[in-house]
Amino acid sequence: MKSITALALSALLFLSSNASAGLIGVNYLEITNESNTWLQVAEVVATNMSNNDIALSSEGAIATAPTPYSLISGPENAIDGITFGVYSQGQIFHSGNQHSRDTLTITFASIQELNSIQVFGRTDCCQTRDLFRITFFGEQQNELYSTIIDSRVNGVDPIVTLPNTKVPEPSTLVIFALGILGLASRKFQK
Repeated sequence: MKSITALALSALLFLSSNASAGLIGVNYLEITNESNTWLQVAEVVATNMSNNDIALSSEGAIATAPTPYSLISGPENAIDGITFGVYSQGQIFHSGNQHSRDTLTITFASIQELNSIQVFGRTDCCQTRDLFRITFFGEQQNELYSTIIDSRVNGVDPIVTLPNTKVPEPSTLVIFALGILGLASRKFQK
């Protein structure tokens, strides 16, 4: 009975140590249009493990892009907190070139552990363009993860939960292994 209890406690510790983990070590992300047309982004929402949107300029995030379409469609529009995307009101980032694979880069104020990502597209027209590839990079500019968000259908802006990349602590693994060993030794004693 003790070995079963030990196994249960070990499993509980193992699961709880990973329950709230997300994509760790994220320094910045890049967004491109997967359908190789104009890139238009109304807002990027990147939530950390405390459920805070750290992709806001008010949180210290910085948005950059090679060429905006016009003076009112700069990259700063994608991190201003306005999710509604009307071009004429200066609410979106709009790329300057149609088939150039322009990239919108958002750099966070510090290295982050991210829980989810959401990208809002344009709302006044042209929603069929809103097929986004989001690639996450670490501090050494290494690619951590990549995903696609499809906002083309009915103006839906889905939230994508990011994968758990947290490695269990060694002590947790040792406790888990001891529990299994205890269970195995008990079975062989019978």
